[in-house]
Amino acid sequence: MGGVHDAKAVRESGFLTTLDAGSHIGDKGYVGLGMITLVKKPAHGELADSNRRSSTAINRVRYLIERVIANLETWRVLHADYRRSYDTFETTIQAVTGLVFAYTP
Repeated sequence: MGGVHDAKAVRESGFLTTLDAGSHIGDKGYVGLGMITLVKKPAHGELADSNRRSSTAINRVRYLIERVIANLETWRVLHADYRRSYDTFETTIQAVTGLVFAYTP
């Protein structure tokens, strides 16, 4: 959404009211929205071991998601404005996603 912060865009989209926010992962920018997020380090302090382990587990999942998004963004059909009929968008995104997963080590 351009210059709009991700958290504001998610709130305004209605996504959090449509789906269970507690089953979605976000980065530290989504803290307070009910999503699974990393634990912020307290000012002038350190994270507890349990919070550090939790954040590591979340980052392992987020890394995979970020890699898939980066791969999807390399596909020209998704990089620019979608120029085909919107009726074909779902089929196109499914095909590209399938190819990414099939050819990504």
